[in-house]
Amino acid sequence: EALGVAFADVVCVVKRLGGGFGGKESQSSPIAAYAALVARKTNTPARLVLTKDDDMIMTGKRNPFEIDYEVGFNEDGMILGLRSKLYSDGGAYADLSTAIMERAMLHSDNAYFIPDVEIIGQVCKTNIHPHTAFRGFGGPKGVAVIESVIEDIARHLRIDPLDVRQRNVYRSRYDVTPYGQKVENNQLPALFARLEETCDYRARRAKISLWNASRDAKGKHMLRGLSMTAVKFGISFTTRFLNQGNALVQLHRDGSAQISTGAVEMGQGVNTRIAMLASECLGITLPKIRVMTTSTEKNANTSPTAASTGTDINGAATLNACGNIRKRLAAAAVLLQRTERERWPSRSAGLGTAGELDITTVTDAETDSVIFTNDTVSCGSFSIAVKDLVNECYLSRVSLGEYGYHKTANLGFNKLSGQGYAFHYFTQGVACSEVELNQLTGEVKVRRVDILMDLGRPIHEDLDKGQITGAFIQGMGWVTTENLVYNSEGLLLSHAPSTYKIPSIQDTPRVFNVDLIPNEGNTVNIRGTKAVGEPPLLLAISVWTAIKNAIHYKTSSGTKAHELTQSLDIPATAEANLRQLHPEAFARYEDSRAGLPRG
Repeated sequence: EALGVAFADVVCVVKRLGGGFGGKESQSSPIAAYAALVARKTNTPARLVLTKDDDMIMTGKRNPFEIDYEVGFNEDGMILGLRSKLYSDGGAYADLSTAIMERAMLHSDNAYFIPDVEIIGQVCKTNIHPHTAFRGFGGPKGVAVIESVIEDIARHLRIDPLDVRQRNVYRSRYDVTPYGQKVENNQLPALFARLEETCDYRARRAKISLWNASRDAKGKHMLRGLSMTAVKFGISFTTRFLNQGNALVQLHRDGSAQISTGAVEMGQGVNTRIAMLASECLGITLPKIRVMTTSTEKNANTSPTAASTGTDINGAATLNACGNIRKRLAAAAVLLQRTERERWPSRSAGLGTAGELDITTVTDAETDSVIFTNDTVSCGSFSIAVKDLVNECYLSRVSLGEYGYHKTANLGFNKLSGQGYAFHYFTQGVACSEVELNQLTGEVKVRRVDILMDLGRPIHEDLDKGQITGAFIQGMGWVTTENLVYNSEGLLLSHAPSTYKIPSIQDTPRVFNVDLIPNEGNTVNIRGTKAVGEPPLLLAISVWTAIKNAIHYKTSSGTKAHELTQSLDIPATAEANLRQLHPEAFARYEDSRAGLPRG
């Protein structure tokens, strides 16, 4: 588009990317266009590389949000109604801010049933760089709203926040979202109950209360907090036409396979998962399957590898292609079983002395009984190596390649009415985080994290657990240290590791437990699996609410219930924590800077 040439005259090749999320979906495009323009004008290959400082200054960030809410609840902590207004900083141009706001609104209920809801979102234009997509795509902001609401309700009623969560969680007869979608295959109550038991929540809560009381008595400076939060993350693009993908699968005569899809590997393991799906379908062992570099020459008109749908969409397209190839191979195996070996195509095709395998004569019932496993195809007592079967098919002029296409079914969200099935299904999980807060410095250490998730039937459990731990640590950075600082002219000042603090190995939880529950009930998705890319990041909100919990121990003594308000921003940096712990000291300091008399 930038050069005014046809798409057919351009091939875009995307090799694997680094694991840092954000900016790639849209804001890399102008840089690529600049390089293409130079190459076009000079007729010479061109490359444009930004310095890391320029990259961080220019590239959009997560949209900053300001959220106001009113909530009604009864004396048991049951939420009766919620009115929430979400304002986001979009920057100078819309970019993806409107879609990000939409997902933030759709996740403002998170894991909880709210009978009466009004949610309003507004993207605001400001004089800085446009903000853009990051892992979670607005979902973290919506979840932070309701989890903070629950903490406030618990403080007001002086009850455990976990009790409020369990009383409001989606459950039987209370399972319809504010946008009218039923929460199918709901595992949330079971997740809460099981993690409460396995992480020993109640006993640890009692110990922490004693610890904090003794710290106050002895004048010590370390406070502890504990919190358990949930995630119910909708899987699919809320823009319906993006929920489509294609795949090209080609078998070679040695029994190896190449797979090309529109998915981009960025450290999440999508290529491995796609290869494993093809391996299971075709019975070919993994070393013989190569997932090719993503290229528009093989797969055109693809959707972004985003919204945690990379495996769902591209894996399903791959399975559609593999399924058709498998059916042809199975039919050939059935015919070879019936045919004398001397009359097989490999013995007779070159001589023209025998007919080809006519796979159209084999019924579906016959092919359904054929087994593909470990580079071997079996039909009753007959078995043949995949590579030999492929060669017999080639000699019989049976197609060994297939183009597969997939579109996600049963999506119907009306953006004008705000009602409908916005998501294909929900990935769910809970996390319990325990923190220690230094009252003198505001520094936070995460002592322990326990995560329990429902990922259906994982394709590769180790990859999924890697995604969970990585996403959680990334989310921890978002809620604790990754603070953006701009000057009065809108220039980003925190644009290097020296000024922008990402998590290090020292920030990881001292105890970190991750587990999955078995769930065979997600029948709407390929192989019964559930997406894992983004949802675990939102569980890091439990670290933020645990910090709020620790601060509450410090500030609640002698305070009336209706005064137990707390406005701890994200990220909960050391300074932000100190401001909550010692508001009077900061007020005196700021008065002195303004030249006001000290009170």
